[in-house]
Amino acid sequence: MTVKDRPEVFEVLDRAEAALREATSDVERTRASVLEMVREKPGITVAELASQFHFSEEAVIAFVQTVGELLGADRSLSVEAARRGGLLAAASQAWENELGPVLGTAEVRELLGVSRQRVDELLRSKRLIALSDSAGHRQYPAFQFHDGQPLGSLVAAFWTVADAAISPWTAASWCVAPDDDALNGLSPVAWARGGRDDADLARVARQDAARLDQ
Repeated sequence: MTVKDRPEVFEVLDRAEAALREATSDVERTRASVLEMVREKPGITVAELASQFHFSEEAVIAFVQTVGELLGADRSLSVEAARRGGLLAAASQAWENELGPVLGTAEVRELLGVSRQRVDELLRSKRLIALSDSAGHRQYPAFQFHDGQPLGSLVAAFWTVADAAISPWTAASWCVAPDDDALNGLSPVAWARGGRDDADLARVARQDAARLDQ
């Protein structure tokens, strides 16, 4: 990215923030609509409820089952906690929409054919990209993998930017933001996937890290 009044990475973050605000508003509207529907039709089924809000029945059931498994039979879920859970899910979806799909540790293990310990080793040596969600769970952006293996030049560039005392989420947004000048309009992800010069990508990462750290 070149020096601009508003670097591309902040435009990406603005879009993610706007998506989160919209998702938050959607959660509030959904909650109000659900309460109204339940009042009008106390015996409404999960399938009927899901269809009203374009959720899959499986998603609704999975959410409820997960909450039940975590709380156990002797504890209830407060309205506030349920709303927070919905907001967290919406926030995660907003980021996923911006960055693309994310994988869990088990999925990364399966993709790479390695143990959990090996995944931890790769992460410690900065040969994988992992982001922590609000619950502290690791999420691995799928954009870092190509033909079943991490894109080394991209991962290295990510860590150059992430180590510039900024959020890893910002560094991940940098990876997907097009660079009109230094990378010929391509994002770092597209540059790395196209097999272009690794040294150029590393140089751009160093330059942008220095600018973001100012």
